[in-house]
Amino acid sequence: MKSLLYAFAAVAALAVSPALADTITATATVDGGLTQTTTTVNGTLNIIGGSIGAFSFNTVSANSQTTLPAPGILTTNSLNLQQTAAGAHTLVLDITASQLVGTNALTNFLSTFSVSGLTAGWTAQEQTFINGTLLSSTPVFTTVSGSANATVARLETNPFSAEVRYTITSNGPGGFNGGIDISGTAAVPGPVVGAGFPGLVALLGGIWGWKKRRQLLTA
Repeated sequence: MKSLLYAFAAVAALAVSPALADTITATATVDGGLTQTTTTVNGTLNIIGGSIGAFSFNTVSANSQTTLPAPGILTTNSLNLQQTAAGAHTLVLDITASQLVGTNALTNFLSTFSVSGLTAGWTAQEQTFINGTLLSSTPVFTTVSGSANATVARLETNPFSAEVRYTITSNGPGGFNGGIDISGTAAVPGPVVGAGFPGLVALLGGIWGWKKRRQLLTA
């Protein structure tokens, strides 16, 4: 009997705290046509070398919830690419982590954006998404370096997905280096039950009633 109870308790614990099983998918699209996709299932994505269209990847690195300390959700701390051929081209790189463990609560998500290398004449825009819905977006970067961050509240379902997107437009030979991070900074507190004027009236009424009862008992 005890062994059955222990087994039931173990199953219940697994149901309450589902195991992390992050899947990271990177999809690169050039000029709205040519597409390549890479997927990993261990919470880490590392691509060194490789190319698509006019673009060559020196490094694509991403980590998700499984391999990050809390409150990290998805980080792409290294995207480094270049183009050696002439011509203007647009690369859209989406990196999505799915099957993330959420809290089923409204959460403040912090998006951190950076560009540490951008060739003159090139542009870059960086965006984040939760469950496929836009979370935050930067202006279009046109200078060699720049950064931005934003905190937005969204429902962190269980499970949920987090996504970062780079949109890079070239203008001949050059390169890009940058990164995007998403972290869940804190749960958003809900309203206090009974707060406001109605709550104050109820509180004062309770105090008056308590005093009245004491007067009757001591009379």
